[in-house]
Amino acid sequence: MVSQVGHRAARAAWLPAQHATSHRAQRVFHEGMADAVEREEASPRDFAYLEDRVRVRSGRPQLYGTQFHDGVGGLEPMPIEDPGLLDERRAAVGLEPFAEYEAFIRKTEGR
Repeated sequence: MVSQVGHRAARAAWLPAQHATSHRAQRVFHEGMADAVEREEASPRDFAYLEDRVRVRSGRPQLYGTQFHDGVGGLEPMPIEDPGLLDERRAAVGLEPFAEYEAFIRKTEGR
């Protein structure tokens, strides 16, 4: 995908999938993007967000800690699989440490 349309257009194609209301459409795009990441034709960082979104919508814990919700104590991350390895997984796909991301999310959301 990147070699055909460039990074900017590839990211633009990812955005509708990330925010799709159809879980089926999101899963189809997820499968295609997984293949593209393996071929280095899509961003592993963008894929991490989609991976978490698909997992959360399926009732599974997220891998990268990108999804938050309003919990009992306020804004909190959705359940995370094996949190001890979270920052290692995040670094592998080019994401900042979780503590930095969480601070950014809280600041952005005004909480």
